[in-house]
Amino acid sequence: MYSINNLEFGLSDDSLIYGYDMMKAVVFKFDQKGNLINQNRFQEGGNEIDLLVIGDVYPVNQDSIFVVENGYGHLLLLDRDLKIKNSWNIMKLTGAKIGVGGSNTQVVNFEYIGQDPYITLVAFDRNFLKSGKEFFETSFLAVKINLSNGKFKPLFKYPKESPYREYLFWGDESPNILYFDKKYLVTFPMDPNIYIYQEDTEGYEVIPYEGKLNKTAIGVGFGMPQDEFNSNHYMQVFHNQNEFYLVSKSLLQKAGHSYFVRVARRALHEKNFDYKDLNTFLIQHPGHEFIIQIVDLNSNGKNEIREYKLPKEYKNFSYIDNDGKIYFRRTNEDSETYTVDMVSWNADDLE
Repeated sequence: MYSINNLEFGLSDDSLIYGYDMMKAVVFKFDQKGNLINQNRFQEGGNEIDLLVIGDVYPVNQDSIFVVENGYGHLLLLDRDLKIKNSWNIMKLTGAKIGVGGSNTQVVNFEYIGQDPYITLVAFDRNFLKSGKEFFETSFLAVKINLSNGKFKPLFKYPKESPYREYLFWGDESPNILYFDKKYLVTFPMDPNIYIYQEDTEGYEVIPYEGKLNKTAIGVGFGMPQDEFNSNHYMQVFHNQNEFYLVSKSLLQKAGHSYFVRVARRALHEKNFDYKDLNTFLIQHPGHEFIIQIVDLNSNGKNEIREYKLPKEYKNFSYIDNDGKIYFRRTNEDSETYTVDMVSWNADDLE
């Protein structure tokens, strides 16, 4: 019995949708009506390469689908039948201690430069401990790799304005990166700000958060062991005192404007919050509110953040298509079906 952890709608215009079971390393191919066309499991010897955990699926076209592993750093290129066309191991290919299996395993972009294929991945420097302050002062956030020869370029550093420079947020150190118009929109799970980087410059633009939620986040001191954090601080840091920002992979294009869209899981701020483990919390607590945030990137520096409370059945969106429709996953804990609602958005409300 397989589950669907995520869906990718990048080829939905071709009536194709891809999904994956993270832990069982299964890639699914659906038509636009949700009918299963094909599937392939990359465990238990079913293919020439076994994967530990799938981190991301990135469809380029119908005959080129990248799959990146969260674990040993394998990168697969699949054909239209979900069979392996080519494969790489990132550390072997580059000869460097590059990690691609952090808290957010992500293919950011794929392109040809001349005759050479380049892939950009969320990544980190394995030479530093993730619990140490030096990691957040020194490590890169992404890496751009020439798949023909293994030459690579580290990209970006943790921004100085980020709470990640001041506190440790165990297990959620990786950024979410959205590539658009030769710019990289970088966000972090525990950081309300938005950062815009360009590839060949050291500087970056900051869109500071000025909404109604927390203006920053507070974690724990660097060097704290992970078991101590999980036992004594995890629930407070990730659920009670800070917002948690979810992955955004596409922009809303409406009326000549580009809108960055993401969802925030709202902090509880309960005075008598005494939950120590997540399972008890999920069973006993009514849960969080989820807020969708929309930022106009063409607002001449104003960058006003509009915020709307989501209905309870929605906890995040999956995709924004070329018509500006937002694809919301409908949450139903009692159902084994994976339901996506396509919602139209009135652009007049954003002007």
